[in-house]
Amino acid sequence: LEPSAPDDPCMSARVKVLLIVLLVPVLAYGALALAVGRDGIWPLLFGPGNREPVYPTAFVPPKSPNWWLVCPPGLCAAASAESPVFAVPADRLRAEVERMLVRDGARIEGGDDRRIAVDVRTPLLRFPDLVSVEVLLVDGNRSTLAILSRSVYGHSDLGTNRRRVTAWLDTLRRAFP
Repeated sequence: LEPSAPDDPCMSARVKVLLIVLLVPVLAYGALALAVGRDGIWPLLFGPGNREPVYPTAFVPPKSPNWWLVCPPGLCAAASAESPVFAVPADRLRAEVERMLVRDGARIEGGDDRRIAVDVRTPLLRFPDLVSVEVLLVDGNRSTLAILSRSVYGHSDLGTNRRRVTAWLDTLRRAFP
């Protein structure tokens, strides 16, 4: 096969189609972002989604793989991984978790003295994920936590929730070696 000449009409038609296929979604996303804001695009297109807080210890996994759950051994039947034990009291761990979440851009939507519910967005397309954290006392000076990170939309999250929770646990391990 000979390479197409630069002035080949078939090649220029392919390039035009490719540009249209790539540009139309980008322009549509941009127009929607201007109209409803970046965080309003997905609810506009797909509805509000299931935004009810689900705390890790009560989580029943869906059929889709778009979630990640870390729990102490034996606490959560569907745990994806085990959570570490930190050599700090539960109230101190909870305070650090909340600071870390806010620092990472999470929007706190609820909670109490041992639980935190947050909305986290993926950086580029701003897909919403819901994260629920429960801080658990092990004994007077040791605590652990359970973290559930789940996508609001879609079937797969391409590992986003796992990477997020793993990064947060690494941050906490550095804060409380």
